[in-house]
Amino acid sequence: MARLPATQEMRGGKTPRQRVWEQIRKQPERFTQAQLAEFGTVPDSIVKDYVKVLLKAGFIAVIDTEPAGRVCRRNIYALTRDNGVEAPRLTKKGEVVTQGSVNEAMWGTLRRVLKGQSFNFRELASFASTASQAVVEETARNYVHALAAAGYLECVKDAVLGKKPQPARYRLKRNMESGPRAPMIQRTKTVYDPNWNKVVWVEDIGAQDEAM
Repeated sequence: MARLPATQEMRGGKTPRQRVWEQIRKQPERFTQAQLAEFGTVPDSIVKDYVKVLLKAGFIAVIDTEPAGRVCRRNIYALTRDNGVEAPRLTKKGEVVTQGSVNEAMWGTLRRVLKGQSFNFRELASFASTASQAVVEETARNYVHALAAAGYLECVKDAVLGKKPQPARYRLKRNMESGPRAPMIQRTKTVYDPNWNKVVWVEDIGAQDEAM
């Protein structure tokens, strides 16, 4: 089944998995599935599925059990690998989905490394890349283009065309530093900001792309 757009899947700017993850980080040394469901206001089935893949990926571990009725026992878990504020995106096999993490790396770079400095998409790709995760220049170009269209970035130098082309240079606007979670480019050609829990830009189908 295809996943819903973030605007339909999220509540209060957070997916069910994000709410589960935040509960785990609030009580990292000891928690149960029942506690995650109760305090995160998430259905038991979603908690069960997410805990299963978090175990496979090594983000959490079973540290103990406790009675759950007369004959049954339930697992007690602990956080063993903190992914930070954003919930790990995992497949059913426990494999990390990298698309969202690349955007997080670029957004974090804009907010912390390049704060107040101008950059082009090639520089953003370079600064956001790590030994374990390379950011492809085309991916950075598309993200910069979407953020600029949505009003997050101001163009400080236009692109130069000709024999020695140079990409446009941008700077993150101070009033658009919405928070730690990366704005998302959705399949519906919109930019959704989970920090503000709203769609901040919808693509104009008739508009032509700007030179980057």
